[in-house]
Amino acid sequence: MMTALLHTWFNRHERARIYPFIGFIVLLALEPLLAKGLLALGLGAEPTYLIRSVSALCLLLYFRRDYLELRTRPSVWQLLTAVLAGGLVFLVWVAPYPAWLGGHVAGPVAAMPTNTTADIFWLICRWSGSALVVPVIEELFWRSYLMRRLDHADFMSVSPAMVSAYAIIVSSILFAIEHQLWLAGLLAGLVYAWLYRHFQVLWVSILAHVTTNAVLGAWVVCGGHWQYW
Repeated sequence: MMTALLHTWFNRHERARIYPFIGFIVLLALEPLLAKGLLALGLGAEPTYLIRSVSALCLLLYFRRDYLELRTRPSVWQLLTAVLAGGLVFLVWVAPYPAWLGGHVAGPVAAMPTNTTADIFWLICRWSGSALVVPVIEELFWRSYLMRRLDHADFMSVSPAMVSAYAIIVSSILFAIEHQLWLAGLLAGLVYAWLYRHFQVLWVSILAHVTTNAVLGAWVVCGGHWQYW
């Protein structure tokens, strides 16, 4: 029933960009139940993030032929710009903010690594999922789909270069709400949106997002700043 309704509400191009993102979010909401089930099986709670990432990756592979915007490759200059922009977003993300601007909250429920095999496995799953999978599903959803969808129901017909300021701002605000550090999330959303609008190559936004998450993950692990995860 639910599958039939979703197929009625969304066309294939929409489903290709919505399903990986929604699936990731749903599994995030179900993480306590997943962790409890894994613990009951004697597997430990560490694989929960891996389950989310693999599920999203499987959906991305299933819909891979529908991602027409990913067929345009970035130039070297665009790649360099993406890396620099992603690094800038990282600096914004770790800047100190007062509590009313989205100050830091407690770290993840999972135990902090203590150099055991399970901890190392958790770190690999967490970092790779955050740096390699999340940027793809989020840029496909927030920038390629929602930002253009806000301007026209036939979002595939909307050139990134013609996206309105309204669409950029609203999609960035919604992107910010998804994150605990909402101000940093808002600024990140605006940067990624500007990159897509300016270069019209989604890979630029994706690589900037990859850079942010990869550097942030390394900073968390090396510096013990677990509250950011």
